[in-house]
Amino acid sequence: MALTPMSWPDPVAGDATRVLVVCTANICRSPAAAQLLRDRASARGVGVSVSSAGFLEDGRSADPTMVALAATRGIVVGDHRSTVVDEPLLRSADLVVTMERRHARELVVMAPDHAHRVHTLLGLLEAAVRAAPSGEIDSWLRTVTADRHAADLMGDRGADQIPDPYGRAKRHYRTCLDSLEQGVDGLVGTLAALES
Repeated sequence: MALTPMSWPDPVAGDATRVLVVCTANICRSPAAAQLLRDRASARGVGVSVSSAGFLEDGRSADPTMVALAATRGIVVGDHRSTVVDEPLLRSADLVVTMERRHARELVVMAPDHAHRVHTLLGLLEAAVRAAPSGEIDSWLRTVTADRHAADLMGDRGADQIPDPYGRAKRHYRTCLDSLEQGVDGLVGTLAALES
């Protein structure tokens, strides 16, 4: 069953930033990234409520290889069940981070008036270098996307994407986890700057 806007899983202060993390099936990258974001934000005292979703089907367990390798880094995702992203969940998020551009494209089509809130995780970090995080998150995201063109979300290769390791060799999962840790650490820093 998809989460509704009233069922964000992390009960924190009312002004917490709601971050939705999206990948293809919500069984590999996005659950690991979401848990990592919860853990790292909590350690830094950054107020977030985190959810994750994908595009395929509800109720699937997390990928066992990701569960095992994430656990070696202290990221616990074993009890995760997949959720299909829907428009209410998307619209309830303050920020949506995706693993790939194609995920971002699909979400922008789903809610075009919320396009400024949708970014690849690594692309958002690039944007934070160009426009220092400050003020309210929605205003900052509008500034960040003011010069973004539809073509910026085209193509399926680029440094702003985190490839899917599902069904591949363990080294691909490790590379993915390296990218997720780098991306989430940068995101927590960005959210901390927006809170200050």
